[in-house]
This record gives sequence, C-alpha cells and structure tokens, in this order.
Amino acid sequence: MDPHIDSLYYSWDSASGLNGYQDDVVIAVMGSTGTGKSSFVKFITGNSSIVVGNGLESETIDVQTFRVRDPASGRKLTIVDTPGFDDSRAGITDTEVLKKIADFLVEEYDSDRKLNGLVYLQRISDPRFGGQAGRNLKMFRKLCGSDSFKNVVVLTTFWDRLADEQQGSRREKELKSKFFKDLVDGGAHFMRHDRTIDSVRKVLGHIFALIPTNVQIQEEICLDGKSLEDTAAGSVRREEVEQIMARHEKEVTGIRAEMETIKRSNEKARRELEEERDKLQQELVRWQSEISVLKKGLDDEKKWREQLQAEVVKELKRQEESRKNDAKIKVMDNPPDGHSAQPVFRGTKDSNLYKFAHSERYPPHLKHIPWKYQTNIFHIFDALALIQTKALLIGGQSMICQPLMRRRAHLHTASAMQDLVTRNHDLHKKSQRKGLRDMYFKPNIGHRDDWYTDAVFGQQQFTGTNPSTITLAPPRWIHEFGTASCIQHRADIMQLLTDDPQNFFVQDCSDFRSIMGVSSSAEFASEARYGCSSVALFHLEPQGTLHPLAITLDYKANMEDSVTIFNRRVTSTTPGDESEDWPWRYAKMSAQVSDWLRHEVAVHLVNTHLVEEVIIVAAHRTFEPYHIVFQLLEPHWSTTLVLNKSARETLVPKVIIGMTGFTASQTYAFLKDAYKKFEWTDSYVPNDLRRRGFPIEDLNKSKYHNYGYARNIAGMWEILRKFVSTVLAEKYVGDAHVANDRFIAALGEEIRSHTKGQLVSFPHIKTLDELIDFVTMCIHIASPQHTAVNYLQQYYQTFVPNKPSALYTRLPRSLAELQNLTEKDVLSALPIHKPRDWLLMAQVPFLLSSEVSEGNTIFHYATTTSQSSSTPEVIRRAAGVLKDDLEAFARTVSKYSQELDDEQTPYLVLDPSRSAISILI
Repeated sequence: MDPHIDSLYYSWDSASGLNGYQDDVVIAVMGSTGTGKSSFVKFITGNSSIVVGNGLESETIDVQTFRVRDPASGRKLTIVDTPGFDDSRAGITDTEVLKKIADFLVEEYDSDRKLNGLVYLQRISDPRFGGQAGRNLKMFRKLCGSDSFKNVVVLTTFWDRLADEQQGSRREKELKSKFFKDLVDGGAHFMRHDRTIDSVRKVLGHIFALIPTNVQIQEEICLDGKSLEDTAAGSVRREEVEQIMARHEKEVTGIRAEMETIKRSNEKARRELEEERDKLQQELVRWQSEISVLKKGLDDEKKWREQLQAEVVKELKRQEESRKNDAKIKVMDNPPDGHSAQPVFRGTKDSNLYKFAHSERYPPHLKHIPWKYQTNIFHIFDALALIQTKALLIGGQSMICQPLMRRRAHLHTASAMQDLVTRNHDLHKKSQRKGLRDMYFKPNIGHRDDWYTDAVFGQQQFTGTNPSTITLAPPRWIHEFGTASCIQHRADIMQLLTDDPQNFFVQDCSDFRSIMGVSSSAEFASEARYGCSSVALFHLEPQGTLHPLAITLDYKANMEDSVTIFNRRVTSTTPGDESEDWPWRYAKMSAQVSDWLRHEVAVHLVNTHLVEEVIIVAAHRTFEPYHIVFQLLEPHWSTTLVLNKSARETLVPKVIIGMTGFTASQTYAFLKDAYKKFEWTDSYVPNDLRRRGFPIEDLNKSKYHNYGYARNIAGMWEILRKFVSTVLAEKYVGDAHVANDRFIAALGEEIRSHTKGQLVSFPHIKTLDELIDFVTMCIHIASPQHTAVNYLQQYYQTFVPNKPSALYTRLPRSLAELQNLTEKDVLSALPIHKPRDWLLMAQVPFLLSSEVSEGNTIFHYATTTSQSSSTPEVIRRAAGVLKDDLEAFARTVSKYSQELDDEQTPYLVLDPSRSAISILI
C-alpha cells in the first residue's frame, strides 16, 4: 500500500466508546498466508503498526481487531485480522490457528455480537488452485457453515501481477464455477481488490447491506456444546493430521523393514535410514501433539465459563436468601401510589443468565439453558423410542433399530389399501401379544372400518390433532368455490352455497407459496417427496355434522390454475360408495398433507413451544422470583426450554424437513412467518373461537355439539381464568396498581422489543383484566392448548394413510387427471416403496405422544399446590378451588365426549387428569 494514500476510515479510541461496541459492523478477514489480508486491513484502517509481508511468511500471529469509524455514516466498524491456516513459521500449526479463531468467535458469540461479513482473500495471480489452497478453503467452509455463505465476500487480490485482465477473468470464472461453487450457490459474492480505496469502498458497501449472522463453529461450540475437535472445521483438521500420521507411520514401518534387510551389509545406508526414521518419528510426535491440542480445544475456556456460571448461581442464591430475610423488598405487599412516577427498570438478577438469541431460521429463543432447567432428554422421551428414532435418521442399521425395521416388512407388496389396513391390525396384535410398547401397541385410527369416510375426515377437524384452525369461510371462498362449481356444472353445490353461506367453513392453506417466497406456479418438491397448499371446504349441517364438500388440492393464486374437486355426496346423508371413490379419497389425503405441515410447524411448534419460550425468557429477565405473576407461571415451564432446544437442533432440521415435500428454506420461512403472524390477544380462547365463527355463548347449542375441542377449551379457559383472577385480584388493588408495576411494564417491553422477543402483537398491559388474561393465556398455551394439539398424534398419524406428511408421486395437474386416479395411484402416493420414510411418519407421532404421568397433570398441580405449606397462601387457597373445579370439569369432558355423533373415538384428551401441566414433550 502506498504510504502516502490516506486510509478510507479513521481510527477511534475504543476505550472511549465500549458501550457502542455491540452495534459495530464486524468484518472478519481470512485467507491463506500471503494473500494480502494484513495489507487489506491496513488499507481500511490506516494503522501504521500493521506489518505487511512481502513474501509468503505470515505477518499476523494472533487474531487482531481494529476499530474505525466511517466518516460518511458515522458507523463504527470492527475489522478482524486473522492468521492464515498455512502459517509458515515453526511451531504455528493449523490447529493453533483454528483455536485462536475459535476463541475469538466464541467470545463474540457470548457477547451477543454477530459477524456482518467474512472476507476471504484469494490470490488471482496463482496459476493453479493447489492442494494447500483447497484445504484452507475447506476449513473456511466448515468454519462458516452454509447458512453464513451469504455473508461471505471472496476478494481476489494481486491483479497487478497478471499479464492482462483477461487472464484474471478466466481464473476468476474458474474459481467461481469450480472451487468456490458451493459458496457462490449459497450466496457468497466475488469482488476484486486492486489496491485502491474505491475497491475497498465497494466491499464495505456490500457488507453494510448484509444481515449479521453467527457462523457454524460458534453454534457448534456454544449451542451444541461440541469440543473443538468435534466441530466441522475441527474434524477437517483431525482428518488431515490422521492421514499424515498414517502416511508417516507407513513410511517408518517401511524404513524399519529396509534397515533389517541391510543391517549388516551396508553401514552407511543403514545410518541414512536411521536418520530418516528419526526425522519421521519426530514428525509423528509433532503431529500427535497437534492432535492432542485439537482434542483439548477450548476445554480451558469451557471450564472457565462453567466455573463462572457456578459462581454466578452461588451469588444469586446468596442474594435471594438475603432478600427473603428482608420484608421490605416484597413490593407486592406495598403497592405503589397510583399517581407516582413509574421507576426505571434496571433488570433482574437473571438478566445475564437468560439472554435472547436470534437466528434466521427460528424465532427469538434462549441463548444458553441455565442449570436450573437442564434436563436429560432421556428423562423426557421414552428412551427406546428416542434411540430407535435417532437410529432411523441415520439409516436404521443399528441392532437397537432392528425390531422397528421389521415393522416395514411387506410394505412394498401392498396392492390394495386393505393390505395396509390388515398389516396395521397384525402389527397391533403382535405388539399386544409380545408386550412391545411400541408405536403399534395402542389402537390407532386405522383400526376403524370407516377411517377413510367423510364423517371421520370431517370430525377430525373438530377433535383431531389440529382442531384449532377450522374457520368460517369468508365471502372470497364462497365466491371462488361457487365459480368452480358452475364451471363443473355442479348446480347442487352452487345452490347450497347460495342458500346457506353462513355455515361453510374452511381449512385454508392457500398462503403457503406466498409465505415461502415461491411463485404461484412453483411445484412443492423435495427429494422425490411432494407437498401441496390445499383448501378444504366444509358444510356445517343443521344437526352438527361437518361434511367435506370440496377440496382444492394445491391452490395456485386462483381456482382457474388449480385443481378443485367436489364431493359426489352433497350432504352427509347422500348415499354412495365412499370406499371406491379414489379421486375424492386422494383429495382428502392431499388436504391432510397440507395440514400436517401447518399443524406440526405452526399450530404445535410455534404457537405453543416457541411462543411460550419467549415468555419464559422475558419473565426471567424482568421478574424477581417473589413476584406473584412469576410464581403463578413458573410451574408451567418444566422441560419446555430443553425440548425447544432439541426441536431447533434435531426435530426440525433432521426430522420434519426430511419428512415433507417442502425444502429446508421453505420450511424455515413458514416457521418464522407463523411466529411473526401470531396474534396474542386474538388467540385468547373467547376471541379465537369468535373470530373463527364459533361464538363461545353458542357452543352448547346442538349445532356445535360435535366440536369437542371448542367446548372443552372454552371450559378450561374459564376455570383457569377464575383461578388466576382469584390470586391477582387479592394482590392488586386496581388498574392503577397494575399500570404502575414496573415489572409488568418491563416484561412487555422485552417481549415486543425488536432486539429481544420480537412478538409485536403482545399487549400493553394497563388494567387488572388485561393482566389476568395474559397470565391465563400463558397457562392455557402450556397446558390445555399444547395437550390438545400434541397428545393425539399417535392415534391419528401412526396409521400413515390417514395423515401422511408428504406425497410420493406428483400431484394431478388437471381435474381429468385427478378423476382418473385409481386405488393403485393412491397407494403409489404413499411411501410404500420408502420403508424408512413410512416408519418415520409412524414413529415420530408415537415419540411425541407419550402418556402424561399422573404427577405431571394439571389436576395433580392443583392438588399438591393446595396442600403445600411453601406456596403463598393466596395461591394455595385458589388452588383448592381450582382442584374442585377441575374435578367437576372431568365429568363435563366425559359428558361432551358422550354427546359426539362419533361413538367410536372418545374425546377425552382435555380431561384434567390427563392434561399436562406444562409443555412436557
């Protein structure tokens, strides 16, 4: 760099502005030794202390950071200069370099700082991309992870050493299309650095527009708890070292054999071989030492962090004991003056333990789970079922998985749907006979002779795994289905739509494409699995039967471009052979495929698990443990955080994405959108039911007697709200008291904050009624709502044809094609030739539906809380009433079940003696 050229930015004193460090644009500069990293950094910072090498020996020993300010925008930058992986100096191994970089990245992660950009320098003057360059690039790729490729700038250097620019352009094209292809495909951007300020400005301008990210090695170490050796980057280095060691050991063995041969005949040759052997053995010692360093990795750092957390926990316990002895801190017993200024909230003792983490794939979540909530995953799931599921994910070849794999026998030989039904019965009998408490031990819907009928399909919308999205059809759908019925000359359908528009309901998945960011004509496909975006229309008949009337298989912006089929049976009493109506049965199966994704990802995972986690984290950050709201909510948080971590690390990326016809990016977009659209107050049970066309005051009318979920969930909401109201009405003297509770105000700010919970629909709680509704909602999500959408999965989904997660043939592209489908076509759409997929579809619902133990039910909570001397008296008294209310409600649940038209499948999941106290699984 010309020393007379000014730098692009000017340095600033980091000591004077450490509080702003969190908002810095952080750029890491990486690459092989001699590619110009330090020169590039010096060009940006103008720091004369940076030594720029003229040869191939590295000038950067450690990770160095330089802070500068952009004079144009005022933005502060942190430029990170890293040593190269092929450092030429003695004693500096690639493992040492990796450890230094990992140390820095872990520190950044722990400080809640993300990388805006990663600049990887590559010499364009190199005539070929050699072996060392390839190894360095592989290490870089594994360090970043594919999710961070979009934040990578591949910066080519030394253009001035080329004979002409065309030569460089050819090399640049080869780098893009061959060696850096996966980076480019993942969003990495190629740019040129020609030692001018203008080229630097272009690089930084590009990075300014990027969304900050965490790289893979940070998440592997900080979230997954992996050692440096077990990270993807560490594994690359370990394999390289082991290969070198194996080669050296082979050479040493060869030398020993050769020495034995010439032992007596040639003294000079023997000495030369001994010298070569000794040299190789020294090399082996060095490589073994590097393996040892790699294994040790960040152990010292990890131990220090664990020790620090232990000390924090110890100090917090001491402080809590001190507070318990100081009656003055019990702010709830000394309500603030309603007209006094609200105190500034300064955080709680748990603020540093409970930190929000953010990612592009998931809603805000807890960064690290404190010891208090850490639970062994085998204490949550059935151990054998969990091990078998994991074995299935890696191919199902382990011994422990063999009993499960035998369940796939004869799948491919099925030539009729009845073969699958018979197989389901046989597996159930075998499990019962042998006492195998596996997925087939309990009855499932496939044991019903009428499992495929309209009556059972319709009833599942009211009492199945997803009974909370059936919604009154808006005029748009009445009009669109009406138009389609006219085109298909279904005057009977059109007449019904005209005569009774207020009693049509829909399961509407038409927005999948817009949510996932694909075109209206795009096909949903992933690894020979197919998905769809269906719309199902139902008529709620006067006697209360929900009858399916029409299904659009895969809605593509309008009915004209979509395939819609109408039921031959316009009413539930219309005669007809449902068993042989294969086009209609296929349509119902397609609707179930769409609902599988919406149920598992949005209704179940996001709207219960992940929404509740944001409340848990925010509550720990803003409430002291003695606060009455915290004491009401904490019993409903057991195992939720551990489960959610497992969902993010395993369930979604390794299970759900591999079971559906949607790609990973589409699934993550759908997941994030569900959280973004979650409406807090609209989801209160009375509001939700009314919004969807089921006024709470009308639920006991005969018209709604089959909607078991609505009747039960409304009753549970009323009981829980009574319990919460009893407690809070005694602790708060009125609305002003609530409005001036700084803890409540701080909670709302945390949950809504763009940098924290990001749940913008969360209300500003100012009145006692609003506070009661909020607390009731939190308990509702954790207990009855999660129970309703989780614990029936084994019954309805273990028999795969009832609700598959994907289709295995392409969807019909015209009504004529759909109407020509036969039984064979419907069978082919199931994974009968993919036994592992079939087993996963059956196994996962079983894994997620373990029975709630008696000690973990909401009834048990009420009983024990009412008898606990350590519980605050106001909660203890209210829990006694709650116990009595739940005991009476159990009889109501049984009564509602008996009133269902469906006499084969009782709906007792919300019996308080079965409903979980929290999100336990």
